[in-house]
Amino acid sequence: MDVVKLKYFITIVDKGSMSKAASALNMTQPPLSMAIKKFEEELGVNLFLRNGKRLRLSEAGKTIYERGTELLLSTKSIIKEAQEKEEGKTGYVTIGCSTVANLTIIPEVVKRMNDENIKITTRVLEGNTAFILEQLKTHNMDIGLVRNIFDKEDYHTTALLSEPLYVALPPQHPLKDRLYISLEELSNENFLIPYTSFGHGISDFILEGCQSFGFTPNIIYWGTENLPMLNIVNRGIGIAFVPALFNHIKGFSLPPLVRLKSPDIHAFLNLTTLKNSVKNSATEQFLSIAKRVINEYDKAIL
Repeated sequence: MDVVKLKYFITIVDKGSMSKAASALNMTQPPLSMAIKKFEEELGVNLFLRNGKRLRLSEAGKTIYERGTELLLSTKSIIKEAQEKEEGKTGYVTIGCSTVANLTIIPEVVKRMNDENIKITTRVLEGNTAFILEQLKTHNMDIGLVRNIFDKEDYHTTALLSEPLYVALPPQHPLKDRLYISLEELSNENFLIPYTSFGHGISDFILEGCQSFGFTPNIIYWGTENLPMLNIVNRGIGIAFVPALFNHIKGFSLPPLVRLKSPDIHAFLNLTTLKNSVKNSATEQFLSIAKRVINEYDKAIL
């Protein structure tokens, strides 16, 4: 199979038309059309169902597109891996995650790789779910650790960790020494809520819980990062909600955290990858260690 012609074909499908693909490939349309015609002759199949100027993928075309995308990614991965070995490294992996994962899970994974003399360079990009999914889609990221629940057929998602939710209370709050707390007891508090930009997240579960107890919370702050919200809580301005991993953060002055029991809300940490992505050896090694670390956190949380 001619990889160059395969790239041309995939670009046409991604761009939606021959003219847009030609522009993206810095070539004119006639040679591109000729290349695709020769590609079909080489394969012995029709890749498109032609109806005037409109192109629709044939069943064979759909198969070539799906498998061809995997092939190009695999080729890119092989070249990247060879270059890394030329530089004396055994791998390079890019992770997208939240700040709390970068303060708990990621450092432990990096430590264990270092202890085991696994020469992998880890690059971490912090961001929300929408940002991480976009980076995965454009192949700028290998793995995403996200909390939001979403339904996107282009991504493969696996739940790795289920964390009970905790309420962050001001240092002088009368309920700060409790083991458990009910959402109903917080109906008169000022709420600081994590903003959900994509899918279904913690804020949705909190608001649904408040509704089940018959009240609408007084929300004074919406934020995308939990640590700034916890800083506001420490100043006695309101309450916030965080997953159990926050109990394992070291080196920060956190407000008292009390387990939310009624309703018993859990936040899920999900491993997300692009369905057509090809994992290199560095990514596989990172995932293997990360899953062991997360499993230990899971036992500690329970």
